[in-house]
Amino acid sequence: MSTFTVIGGGIAGASIAYHLAKTGNTVTVFDRSDNGQATSASAGIICPWVSQRRNKKWYRLVQEGARYYPDFIQELEETTKQSTGYIRSGAICLFKDDRIQQLAYERISAKQEASPEMGEVRKLTKAEVKEMHPHLTTAYPAVFVEGGGQISGDSLLSALKEGIRLHGGKWIQQDVKPEDGEGTVIYTAGAWASECYQLPLVRHQRAELLHLKLENEYHKNETPVVMGLGPMYIVGTDTKQFAIGTTHEDTTDFTVAPSEENQQYLHNEATRYFPETNIQDQFMAVGLRPFTRDSLPYIGWTKDHVFAVNGLGSSGLTAAPVIGREVAAYLTDKETVLNLDDYAYF
Repeated sequence: MSTFTVIGGGIAGASIAYHLAKTGNTVTVFDRSDNGQATSASAGIICPWVSQRRNKKWYRLVQEGARYYPDFIQELEETTKQSTGYIRSGAICLFKDDRIQQLAYERISAKQEASPEMGEVRKLTKAEVKEMHPHLTTAYPAVFVEGGGQISGDSLLSALKEGIRLHGGKWIQQDVKPEDGEGTVIYTAGAWASECYQLPLVRHQRAELLHLKLENEYHKNETPVVMGLGPMYIVGTDTKQFAIGTTHEDTTDFTVAPSEENQQYLHNEATRYFPETNIQDQFMAVGLRPFTRDSLPYIGWTKDHVFAVNGLGSSGLTAAPVIGREVAAYLTDKETVLNLDDYAYF
């Protein structure tokens, strides 16, 4: 067995460490717990099949990520006896008119044969939308994707930490430089990675979500994810409330104070989707999300012989568990399902 040091305790680093530890390797995770970690401010939507991105390498990654999720979560929850907040209650995808709804239905349905885990895909009537999501507007045509779901980033991270511990790994809350790590060093520092490495094309942005409460407290336990117009989405939370997001602001700093302007923008968007009830803002969540121009994460060696994973962007919670499985296999000379050379574009 081998020795590994993981620097950065977001979902990617934690998943890699978990998969390495459970196969008997010596693993230590170092994490500074910086404010603004993307994991804590993510909606956690698992529904990659509806994306219109044309990057095939990216799609292979998130497709395999969604396929892996049910088995991964079952194993992790059975091992740790902790809930991850994983729910597969489907996704309601909204479109601005009937023509676009039909085109989207055809595009999404065409992926079913290669991704049976996405389940049924069908167009919804207004009555069906109201039945699934009583507060949601019926102003927009909708498509339902049965396999869509969501995960609580904080709960998943907590379970991974416990899984690492149960498999003999260590989690240390302190800073460490890559050159000081023992064995093979895996650098998963997210937005803060530039402190040590300038990975190609990887930058970061501020993403903000508004957590809100509806005056009418009726809220089904497993409300489907809502994929709104443009970049908007709405998810139920474990507090029986909702979160709507997200904003995207390219930045070079690490400020995580919420923006009043963005809060007002997201509140106005919420009134668009929940037009028949009063909305009470609860709080804003702010995360610093590493991303690349073409949405393709970097997974590979750096010139200093450190293995880096970064730039997962908005699909981080979809892709990170399977990245953990694949990187652990790759670094221990086992067969991988994905070709990791596709993501090592130095």
